[in-house]
Amino acid sequence: MEHEFILRYRLDPADAASDVDGILERLGDAGCIDALVGIGAPGQIVLDFARSATSLQQAIRIAVADVKSAIPMAVLYSTEVQNNEEDVDEALMVRLAIMEGLMTELTAWINSNQLTYAGAAETFGVKPARVYEITRMNPQNITIDSLVDMLLRAGKSVHFGIEASPTHDTSRPT
Repeated sequence: MEHEFILRYRLDPADAASDVDGILERLGDAGCIDALVGIGAPGQIVLDFARSATSLQQAIRIAVADVKSAIPMAVLYSTEVQNNEEDVDEALMVRLAIMEGLMTELTAWINSNQLTYAGAAETFGVKPARVYEITRMNPQNITIDSLVDMLLRAGKSVHFGIEASPTHDTSRPT
């Protein structure tokens, strides 16, 4: 089934100042050929997807992972669903984006150290099947906490930041 949705990202200053054609090429190489790309607002990029998947949640999760691989420093700040398809849990989408980033870091560390699933699992204190799932960007049954723990065991430093969402109006009570 084809699902239509829009992902809005804030670009890292380096990406915002880079060549638009380079960003478009990276997005295409990452599998985002099913998206119309808008780069009108400075420092932002909007991707309007029409993606086939078994569910809307899966389509969005995979699209977020694809964008993350093309523009790693971009920050997802809004997800919009077209045609009132299915309701999207915004908090879930942000958590998935965070998880995708953590899994991308773990996968890069595994690859740079040329580890097998078993070797990485020994370092992380998990089973090889868990490492396999992480390298396949499958966040099912994985928590942000467990991903942070694995990164720490790999000798990485993890930092989170909190900021107001650009789409959240703080002047009105909710």
